[in-house]
Amino acid sequence: MILPFWNSELQVEISPCFPFGRDYCPVSVNRFYSDELREIAGSCMDLGGEFFFMASPLTGCVGSFPRENFFRYQPDSVFHLGFLMIMGYSSQLEKAVILSLGAAGAESGLNAGITACSVWNRGIFEGAAKVVVIAADNPFYDCAEYLKLLSHVMNDVKTFIGNPGQSYYAEKFGYSRFFMSWEDESPYDSAVSRVIAEFELDASKEITGGPPNEDFPPFMGAAVAMR
Repeated sequence: MILPFWNSELQVEISPCFPFGRDYCPVSVNRFYSDELREIAGSCMDLGGEFFFMASPLTGCVGSFPRENFFRYQPDSVFHLGFLMIMGYSSQLEKAVILSLGAAGAESGLNAGITACSVWNRGIFEGAAKVVVIAADNPFYDCAEYLKLLSHVMNDVKTFIGNPGQSYYAEKFGYSRFFMSWEDESPYDSAVSRVIAEFELDASKEITGGPPNEDFPPFMGAAVAMR
């Protein structure tokens, strides 16, 4: 089983002071929200990906990218509808997300997919990331239980594959941020996958995931200004 490709690209604006190129606390900065989110951020990196950010009605917008929100004296004046979590792509991280959704069950209302995310800094394009996105169809979704489940599943996957300790070295020596290209396989495998996808067969879509023609779930990333 693989995650579907979604047909819309996300746009993320980072603050001018964000240490985009060389980051010395990509994991530990998330402890200002909760130790659980810090554990998830560390596990994402150990699985070859990266935790970017999370938004929900209860948390606002928090994470490694919008880290300035951790230190605001006053709450964010924007009310975020829907649960949204974005992580830099890796095949191991994709597997962990699939397992977590299976454990959560269909009644959780969670959806996950793969898409692209462009990062901007004061109107300057910094790069485009291939990302794994998790979202809820309930605009007032309470993500607390799922975060516990996701953290547990990620730890199990790390135990199974062997923890490489990437998060430890990123925190200790600094993290040179880079984005996983959309086609991260070998050129030969990518060419084969592209040819197979052009056949538009149901059997081939089970292998390649099909073309990116699935819509984003409702309420994803929606925000309502609080007056």
